[in-house]
Amino acid sequence: MADETKQIMVLMGPYRDNRLTVSAADAEAAINNHWAVDPGVLPDPEDPHPPLSDEERTAALEAATTWAQAQWDAAQGVTPPPDPPITRSKKDEKREEKRDMAAGEPAGRYTTREKL
Repeated sequence: MADETKQIMVLMGPYRDNRLTVSAADAEAAINNHWAVDPGVLPDPEDPHPPLSDEERTAALEAATTWAQAQWDAAQGVTPPPDPPITRSKKDEKREEKRDMAAGEPAGRYTTREKL
């Protein structure tokens, strides 16, 4: 459901030590990226989370900061930069596109698989 929200407890980044209500997708991404936890789930003392490595901690902090900046930019009305153009390999550049369909061609004659 698009309108589903969840609460997270932020562990690092600009919102550290704050409980936020975010979309379910953002909550899942924050928890998976190790910069937030679900405040409704108690940690299991029998199976504690292993400590993060320095690389994981750095990645989590970068993810938290990037998410916070995106929220700030959205609130300020700043448009995000466009996605970088898709680069094609030399193999793709040499391949001939065979997916064009003539305007009057019936739908059954249009093939979507290339024959190599």
